[in-house]
Amino acid sequence: MTLPIIDAHAHLDCYKHIEIKPGWLPVTVGYSHYANIKNAAIAKQYNIPYVLGIAPQTAIKEGVEKLDSWVEEIKKHKPNAIGEIGLDFHWAKNSEDVRKEEIVFNRMLELAEEMKLPIVIHSRDAEGKVIDLLKERKFSNGIMMHFFSGTMEEAGKALDLGALISFTPLHSKERKKIINSLALESIVVETDSPYVVRTFYDVERAIDYVAEVKSLDKGVVAARTARNAAGFFNI
Repeated sequence: MTLPIIDAHAHLDCYKHIEIKPGWLPVTVGYSHYANIKNAAIAKQYNIPYVLGIAPQTAIKEGVEKLDSWVEEIKKHKPNAIGEIGLDFHWAKNSEDVRKEEIVFNRMLELAEEMKLPIVIHSRDAEGKVIDLLKERKFSNGIMMHFFSGTMEEAGKALDLGALISFTPLHSKERKKIINSLALESIVVETDSPYVVRTFYDVERAIDYVAEVKSLDKGVVAARTARNAAGFFNI
């Protein structure tokens, strides 16, 4: 069976209009209680994979008082993965922000373990800490490092945990080095649309980027990254 082109991380709840053409498959991702509800409804309407979780930015903004009810809502919808979850030291301004992030992250990891689901990680300026926590916890249900912007060393540590590394169309010298060093079997592509690029169709630009860096045929990259994503999300 030929797989469609898969965008491993998009936020369709933020789209004004959704049209999914044959041969394309976006994975829609939540980050807050409200976004989770919207994404679950969108996923069921369009029959696409979906990821639900509470992101670190949400933990800072909304606190942890309603965490139990947020968890129950996620359980009810039975997503393909738990995410996006993690730590974000770019937005955390003090120790209280970090405390909220850590409480929510650990609860999301417990949920993923309970539901036997993989996780989609948000780790802006916190890749090392997140990887250390996952290693300490011995998390083994599957890990995707969404919009990876860490170092070569951190990418290596993530790979040691069996993680997939996800790349957007954004270019950088460090990202290029990491893409070049990775086996294609460890890579997925995404848009993080509409925040990074406009639509999930722009995932083609991420495929082009990986193909260019690794001197591979675009079709080979599209097919392999789709297989990686399909296996990860149990599509």
